[in-house]
Amino acid sequence: MAFKKVQSERLSDKVVNQILNLIERGELKPGDKLPSETEFAKQLGISRGILREALTILQSKGYVSRKPKDGTYIREFFEKKDFQDSILEAFQKASYLDLLEVRETLERKIVELVIKRSSDEELEEIEQSLVQDVDDFNIVADQAFHQKIASLTKNTILTNFMYVYYDMIHDLANKTLKSEDRRKQLMKEHTDILKAIKERDIEKAQACMSYHLGKVKQSVNSLKIDFDN
Repeated sequence: MAFKKVQSERLSDKVVNQILNLIERGELKPGDKLPSETEFAKQLGISRGILREALTILQSKGYVSRKPKDGTYIREFFEKKDFQDSILEAFQKASYLDLLEVRETLERKIVELVIKRSSDEELEEIEQSLVQDVDDFNIVADQAFHQKIASLTKNTILTNFMYVYYDMIHDLANKTLKSEDRRKQLMKEHTDILKAIKERDIEKAQACMSYHLGKVKQSVNSLKIDFDN
């Protein structure tokens, strides 16, 4: 019998669980405003990047709403089957490259919807996050960028797909970012995608996204991993 290695819990997951516990105990109620990113990260003893990842996860699950230039609020919520649980079983038999093909199809649609539905203020918030991540770009920043872009579609399924996707491939994706040159290249690809979105140029944004995911695929292939075993 083959067993999988036990993975340690990520810091962002610990933050998510702490906030969910406070919600369950009634210490955080719908409408409550969370501290600013700087203050909240300081209280938790973590980086702002880790905090942003945790808040993105909570937003994708419908527990918080994030308002540009205002803050993060606890949302009205109700019991519902977790999106992740409903699709993980189907994804478990898929290879990473299968998932990447699905991701490319969806992300091309995602940038189209973001161009049609997002405000200039929302895009400015993402641009500010990119600037902050320049000196500390990692898988957390990569994940946060794509999840924030997806959230601007205002489509819960698309937003949650990006969360589930990164949750499944976190360790593998991290391996593709070991090279400083690749991290710098990835940062430029993100910048180009966002620039095209801000220009409201659907064709250009989709081309930038396809180029970016093509490079991601190259990075994965360079690891020479047998995805069939």
